[in-house]
Amino acid sequence: MTMAVGCDKTPANGPLDGQWQLMSIETPQGVRDTKADRSYLCFQLQLTQWFHPDSRPVYARFTHRSDSIRFYDFARVSAQAAEGDNDEWITPRQMNEGAMDDWGIHTTDITYHVRRLDGSRLQLERQDTLLTLRKF
Repeated sequence: MTMAVGCDKTPANGPLDGQWQLMSIETPQGVRDTKADRSYLCFQLQLTQWFHPDSRPVYARFTHRSDSIRFYDFARVSAQAAEGDNDEWITPRQMNEGAMDDWGIHTTDITYHVRRLDGSRLQLERQDTLLTLRKF
């Protein structure tokens, strides 16, 4: 019995672990409702996956402290993955060209203040941008 319980993985990041749906992006220009975009952010161990049905997923490493989350080392699965090229790192230039525009991200190393994190809502704030997500 002890062996079975001892091998069970518990959420490494507490209420942050799991899949979140982006509900809105708030900027000084206004609030953009993003529910219909079906954009999702998944947290597991030290890796995140950013995706929506119309594009290739983007992955990033992250570190989580009680009041902040830092995302870095952004990459996506290559279009040539079947040929053995498994990933392609996203460069700062690609970020400036809109690789993560759907999320309001324009840099390959970004830190958000965690405004709210509970079992159902996550709010990430950076300068003048607020991302609101719901647990899915």
